[in-house]
Amino acid sequence: MKRVLATVVVASCALLLTGCTSGYPEIAGVWKASDGTPNKTISDDGNCTNLLYRGTTFTPIAAPGMCHLVGKATTAGGKQAYTLQVTQGGYSAKYTAVFSNGGKTIALSRDAKPLVTLTETSSVD
Repeated sequence: MKRVLATVVVASCALLLTGCTSGYPEIAGVWKASDGTPNKTISDDGNCTNLLYRGTTFTPIAAPGMCHLVGKATTAGGKQAYTLQVTQGGYSAKYTAVFSNGGKTIALSRDAKPLVTLTETSSVD
């Protein structure tokens, strides 16, 4: 019995550390950007590409990064908002992510300023 309990505790801690909690919307997929920058990709394990902006400028970095929703949901414009943390190429940034259209659209902002809107798509550029 102790071994089963220990396994459950370890598995639960691993899920919390990876950001895989049932309270977050699904972000894995390919996303088309409203600003014309390359499509953004996010895998189930958090690996991502093309999601780093420095200030309001897209920053192309060849190395893949990590993207996770972190913290608790807040409210922005009457909709649930989440913090999207992106780490890529030695840089890290946090954006406010507001989901709409059944989770098929994500509006990203930073410091209350709109940045880019992402729409789920079926293909990579």
